Amino acid sequence: MKEEFLHFLWKYRLFISPLTTTLNEPIEVIKPGVQNTDAGPDFVDARLRISDTLWAGNVEAHIQASSWYDHNHDKDSSYDNVILHLVLNNDKPAKRTNGQVIPCLECDKIIPLAIYETYKDLMSSKLWIPCARIIKSCPEIVIGSWIETQLVERLAAKTAAIEMILKANGNDWEETFYRLLARSFGLKINTLPFEMLAASLPYKILARHYDQPVQIDALIFGQAGFLAHDNIDGYPALLKKEYEFLKNKYSLQPMDVSVWKFLRLRPVAFPTIRLAQFSALMQSTDSLFSRVLETKEIDQLRSLFKLKASEYWDTHYRFDKPSNDQAPKLLGEQGIDLLLINAVVPMLFCYGRLHQSDEFKNRAFDFLEALPAEQNATINKWKSLGIPVKDAFASQALLNLKMSYCDHKKCLYCRIGNELLR
Repeated sequence: MKEEFLHFLWKYRLFISPLTTTLNEPIEVIKPGVQNTDAGPDFVDARLRISDTLWAGNVEAHIQASSWYDHNHDKDSSYDNVILHLVLNNDKPAKRTNGQVIPCLECDKIIPLAIYETYKDLMSSKLWIPCARIIKSCPEIVIGSWIETQLVERLAAKTAAIEMILKANGNDWEETFYRLLARSFGLKINTLPFEMLAASLPYKILARHYDQPVQIDALIFGQAGFLAHDNIDGYPALLKKEYEFLKNKYSLQPMDVSVWKFLRLRPVAFPTIRLAQFSALMQSTDSLFSRVLETKEIDQLRSLFKLKASEYWDTHYRFDKPSNDQAPKLLGEQGIDLLLINAVVPMLFCYGRLHQSDEFKNRAFDFLEALPAEQNATINKWKSLGIPVKDAFASQALLNLKMSYCDHKKCLYCRIGNELLR
C-alpha cells in the first residue's frame, strides 16, 4: 500500500466510522482539507473536532508513523501546524518541534475491505488498462466529463511545449507554426529529421520564395540532403543547381541524407513524398498561420492543406527511380486531419491562451469535434472496451488518459478510477 491510497481515503472520507485517535478520542471530520501537491503537509486547511476541541490546521499521512522522523518533520516548523497524523501503523508517536505529541489516527482496521481489494486489483493489473474488466460499470456521465478534462490537459501540455518553441523563436508565430507543421509531416519515424530540417531552414527564407515552386523545392530537398550527389533526371539536377546558389546566398549547411528513414514505410509515406508535399504547402502562402487564424470553418481549413506534390513525383517515389505506379501524390484526407489535430488545433489553443481569447480556444475545440477520431491501435482498444470514440475530441482525450494515467496506474487521480473504487 502507498501513501497516496491513504490520501484518497481521507480526501473522500471513506474510512469506516467512527474515527478515534490512538488515545481513543473521537474524531469528527468537519473538513478534510485541500490536498497539497507541493512541499509541506499532505492536506492543508483541515477542520477537525477531536473530543471537545475544534482544531484548524494540516494533516500529514504516512504508512509508518516513524517516517515522520525519517523525513525530519520533527525538526521542520512548517509541520508544527499538523493537527492529525494519519498512519497505517503507529510505530512511533509523531512530535512537533516543541516536543508536543500530535494526535494520531491509525487506520489499518478502518479501511473498507471492498475498496482495498479493488485498489489491489488495479495496482496489480497486467491488463491493457488497469480497470479494463470493470470500466463498463462506470457511469457514462463520469467518463464523459473526464474525457473533457483529459482533452484540456492534453492541449495544455502541448501549449507548454509550443510556448518553449515560441520563446526560442523570438515570439514569431509563423516560424513556430512552421516548426510544428514540419514535426507533424515527419509522422513518427521521420519526426526528428523534419525537426532538424525546419531548424536549419528558417521559415522567413522560404517565405521570400513562396511563389517560386522550383526554388522552394530546391531549398527543402537540398537542405534535407537529397541533392548532395549528381542526379540523372533533369528535375533534381535543376534543383541541385538552384540549391547551390541559394545555399551560398543564405549560408545554409545541408543535413546528412542518412538521417531520413525509408525502411518499412509504404512508398506514399517515403520522406521524399512527404517533403514534396511539405514543399507544396510552403508554396501556398508567405503567412500560413495568419490564414489559419482567419479560417473559421472546418472545410475551409481543410482546403488550406489540400496539397499536391510537384509533377515530377507523379512518376517517382525517389529521385532518379521511375515508378510503375504513376499518380499524383496528394495529401489524403486522413493526412490532412492528422495535421489539423497535431499542429493546427494546438497552435490555435496556444494562441487563444496566450492572447486570453476564448474565441480561438473554442474554435480549437470545435475543430476537434468536427474531425473524425484517429485510427490507431490505442483508439481501437478503447473502442473494444465499449468506450465511444465519435470524434477527434474524444480520441485525443483518450490518448492522453492512456499515456498520462493508465500507463502509470494513476487510478487514484483518475475520475474513472475514483468512481470504480468508491
